[in-house]
Amino acid sequence: MVSWSDETSEDSVMNISSSCDGIIKLPSTMHDPNFNGTDADVNVLCEHGEPAERLVAFEGMHTGSRFLGCTKKEGINCGVVQWIDFEWPDSMEKALAKLWDMYEESKPGRTNDNLESSFVIHNLTEEKKKLQENYDSLYADVNALLDAQQQRGLELSNQKEQKQCLDVKIAELETIVGNLKAELAKKEEEKKKVREDYDSL
Repeated sequence: MVSWSDETSEDSVMNISSSCDGIIKLPSTMHDPNFNGTDADVNVLCEHGEPAERLVAFEGMHTGSRFLGCTKKEGINCGVVQWIDFEWPDSMEKALAKLWDMYEESKPGRTNDNLESSFVIHNLTEEKKKLQENYDSLYADVNALLDAQQQRGLELSNQKEQKQCLDVKIAELETIVGNLKAELAKKEEEKKKVREDYDSL
């Protein structure tokens, strides 16, 4: 880390030009509450003559390094005016560069995963719709059987036998309906899990 107190008095103004090395484009940055705004100890100016802003890099091998950068939003930006921290050791730079390469390489994969998740959600929704329709149809059949039994006015000797037969059918239908309800609940859980996985990407 560079200490400015030994090099510059509080009243001095340092104008650091990046033109000698070429403009260093500003890297992506992250917020650091302990290092932001303009430098309070040393008034460092960019090529526009404006105070440089304190920033922390969040890109490539410079990730985590503090620097002073141009604050101009429109027109030509001076880029990095001055690095505050020393360069990382070679091993750290290589590790950071590798991590960022892996991140960039994973972007297409994440896009494909999101697309596949969308297809899965769509298919699960369609399957749930069909299962619901089957359930509604079976439920209507059960009610129709019950209504038919009530309307039939069969003789007493035949009612017991028919009722037993109907009870068996109702039990079978209730089993089917129960299975469909369980399958619907399972599909709903799968859909919920897929959506949670999709939202976390």
